[in-house]
Amino acid sequence: MKVEFIIVGAGIIGMTTALALCRSGRRVTIIEKNLEKSLKINRVYTLSEKTKLFYEEIELWNEIQEINNLDGMSICYRNFEKNNILSFIRRNNNNIGYIAQSKNIILALKEKLDKQKNFSLIDKCTISNIEDFKNSVKIKTDTNIEIEGKYLISCEGSNSKIKKDINVKNIYDDYKSRALVFNIEHNLSNNNTAHQIFLESGPIAFLPINNNNFSMVVSVKNKFLSDENFSKENICFYLEKISCGKFGEIKLMGEISSFNLMGFDSEKYKLNNILFVGDSAHGVHPLAGMGLNLGVSDIIEIMKTIDSKKKCVGSKNFFSAYARRQKIINKNARQQLKFIEKIYSIENSIVKNIIQITMRNIQKSNYIKSSIVKHANNNLNFF
Repeated sequence: MKVEFIIVGAGIIGMTTALALCRSGRRVTIIEKNLEKSLKINRVYTLSEKTKLFYEEIELWNEIQEINNLDGMSICYRNFEKNNILSFIRRNNNNIGYIAQSKNIILALKEKLDKQKNFSLIDKCTISNIEDFKNSVKIKTDTNIEIEGKYLISCEGSNSKIKKDINVKNIYDDYKSRALVFNIEHNLSNNNTAHQIFLESGPIAFLPINNNNFSMVVSVKNKFLSDENFSKENICFYLEKISCGKFGEIKLMGEISSFNLMGFDSEKYKLNNILFVGDSAHGVHPLAGMGLNLGVSDIIEIMKTIDSKKKCVGSKNFFSAYARRQKIINKNARQQLKFIEKIYSIENSIVKNIIQITMRNIQKSNYIKSSIVKHANNNLNFF
């Protein structure tokens, strides 16, 4: 079988890449280890305005069910008291961000891709062999299927098998923290507002699924993991306490999943005709919900490259500019988030006073607040 692009991984980034390429007339094949399992995974994502505009461009946005357009967002320092809050409100077309569930994004992508005549998906297999030639890549699956493409795109996530096979390493940044992810129900309305509270133990994100349910991402530094506040039995009481009862009684919905927090940059975004995109290329702290958005920015840059050089697709250097640019941009985004998390977790009276004074001054300036929202909605890219 011959195609133009072979994509490994049928997650959101893999399918988004495939849909964008198919719509530009490229022939695409996705190789997936276990599609059924992938479709069952459900996480809550924050989507930026830049991501929304790209999904509108590829005619996906209106197909995604239950997208929540946030009415507000607040950044809190240590608790939800008024003097410690920096608040943002959606006005006219000045959108703050969106909340969507991964299952709804995946289902919309799959439905769109199933209608593409230049698309195919090979399920229940992995790559067993890669041959990288001057102007193409040839792969063989563990089910003995051979495919030749102009490019191979890894969208497998941080534990990319392709990277291991071709010896491309990640440069890790250990946050020495663990993330706790779960959903809660509460009896007082959240007014469709997201909240990010910075504690000494780490940041906590409240992402509204609807007016009475939050998806929670609790980052806990390792030295605080033994704190009983973060146990399954006490976590809801602790959230009620730090939120000053703002959401009333809180109940845990389902189980708590957890994972170690590690930021990383791939040492290479491209090796000959093999590209790394999304979580295969980079990982950031979850405090601003930027992970998926940065992956979409990768895809946007790939499509810009293709659209500007349509006659040259196939060269091993075709995506060199993508690799250079996105490596710099994503590293910069990771460092921005790391700096914010580090500063806000310092327990020092002088630093605390500086942070509180700065937040109060920013709260008075609609221009600065608008600039912060604009920067976040551009996926932390200054350019």
